[in-house]
Amino acid sequence: MSESAVYLTDDRDLPPDELRTLVIFQGGNGDWYVQVANRHGRATEGVRHCTSGGASTQAPGLTVAIASAYRAIRAAQRGAPQPPSQLDLEEEVAAWRARFPQHQFEFGTISRKPIEST
Repeated sequence: MSESAVYLTDDRDLPPDELRTLVIFQGGNGDWYVQVANRHGRATEGVRHCTSGGASTQAPGLTVAIASAYRAIRAAQRGAPQPPSQLDLEEEVAAWRARFPQHQFEFGTISRKPIEST
């Protein structure tokens, strides 16, 4: 099981005893668990998001978004820079493809694209 990512709401409209905490962690099975807890982060109930079947097939992208939220919260807890967003990564890939149009990435290897015959 991973360490929990914990985010206490900054809702200023609520009294302190009504503040809630978002808790995200990954179980030993690889599935993501999300809880809304009291302000101290103690909860007994949550939602399991399966990474094989379940949420990954019925709501594609949900487990990816939860993993991104987990990494962002953990980075903030450590005081580290926020990890790149999916958009940042897609823009970087597009820039590399534009800069090197004759190359392709397949199975962990960068290679020159085959020359197309006309």
